[in-house]
Amino acid sequence: MNDDELLDYLDRHHVDEVRTHATTLDGPGVGKYIHREKFFHSLPKGHAIDDRSVAMDIAGRPHMTLWHSEREPNRGAIYLRPDLGTLISDGTDAKVGHIICDFTNATGQPLKLCPRSTLKTLVQRLAEQDIYSLATCELEFFLFKESFDQLKKTNYCQLSPLSATQPGGLYHIRNAFLAKPFMDEVIKRIEWKGVAWEAWNDEAGTGQIGLHLVPTDPVRMADTVVRVKQVIYEVARDLGVSASFMPKMNIEGSPQAFSSSMSIHHSLVDAKGESLFYDESSIDKQSSLMKQWTAGILASMKGAISYLCPTINSYRRYQNETATPTSNNWDKDNKKSAVRTISESKKGCRIEQRIASSDANPYLALATIYAGGLAGIAGRLELTEEHQKLSPGLPYSALNLPNNIRLAADTLRQDSILNDAFGTEQIEYWAKTRELEWLAYESDAVENSSDQTSLWEFQRYFESV
Repeated sequence: MNDDELLDYLDRHHVDEVRTHATTLDGPGVGKYIHREKFFHSLPKGHAIDDRSVAMDIAGRPHMTLWHSEREPNRGAIYLRPDLGTLISDGTDAKVGHIICDFTNATGQPLKLCPRSTLKTLVQRLAEQDIYSLATCELEFFLFKESFDQLKKTNYCQLSPLSATQPGGLYHIRNAFLAKPFMDEVIKRIEWKGVAWEAWNDEAGTGQIGLHLVPTDPVRMADTVVRVKQVIYEVARDLGVSASFMPKMNIEGSPQAFSSSMSIHHSLVDAKGESLFYDESSIDKQSSLMKQWTAGILASMKGAISYLCPTINSYRRYQNETATPTSNNWDKDNKKSAVRTISESKKGCRIEQRIASSDANPYLALATIYAGGLAGIAGRLELTEEHQKLSPGLPYSALNLPNNIRLAADTLRQDSILNDAFGTEQIEYWAKTRELEWLAYESDAVENSSDQTSLWEFQRYFESV
């Protein structure tokens, strides 16, 4: 938009204030509510924000012991540069508009620590080869009858699922209607914001909901995920219930602690929108490009786990004999494998990565996929043997993925693909933040030796991720 078009948009939508939104490394959003005049006159640079906003843990504590080459010259103030293509009206509050921003320095250069800029860089590298992508995320979360404040008062000891047939079950509809008033409000608000969705359903966990979004370009999909998660939180607040994207929690009355993931589907297309993954002449209908791309994703998967599963709680999902993939394998249309390749039709030909937990930063999670895929086609990597067995219950092997936050950070440091794609300094900084997360848990969590979800995890993650 030029200046006249922007002012016309603000007038037509009666926008008096704009809420800016940028995403930290850990995933929470930061920004301000800005009067439209201030917002307009701050363009294109955007408004200033404390430099610590891009370098703090999920509890809001700055990374005071970690330093990156960008942090020293930018101490005091960095900027949130609005992406005008993401400007939308609120729908619920008529006078409010929303816009997604990138972290930049005072000269307008993107910060390397900005998750959105990291993803944009990799998507641009793909576009330089005349290759484009569509992506979507399946969001899973838990929904409870108690409000956030009520749960805090009881130390999260009384979690009453708002839906789902006890003791749970995949796609059950018997009690799914109980969640419909909540989901009706969510759907209404995301549609007002221009978000396209396909379906929602009762998931396997007690009180667990799954929401499926319509594919779009990767950066816009990540933008959509952070917006939808914010809407779900706001609706829960407004209706006096609670919703959480914390991956793993123990719920009274449920025979096991189910977990939430964020499965990521994506495909590659040419400039005309034609699939580059589908090959009619191939026996399995999968092109050599698709196989190289998949090989790259698998080659970097062990390192990517640190980004895909960023919290202490993420790794509680990794229990053998569950639906969560625990080994680095692939299969055609097998939902028990880490990577699922689907090629039944040209339109639906895609790859699903099933590792990411529900608390993953969508920008960084998607970035690991594109980093691996690009390395796969650049190196013409050969795909490993297809895994055709049931994955749950397999004995330990070299294929097993890192199963704790420290091991994942160390594995990431050794991953050449992600070091090349993100830069070694970014990789090292992220790995150290994961070690700080582990130290915070070891220092503060009283019951950290238990297999049960700790109170520390509830207090740190339930409302934040």
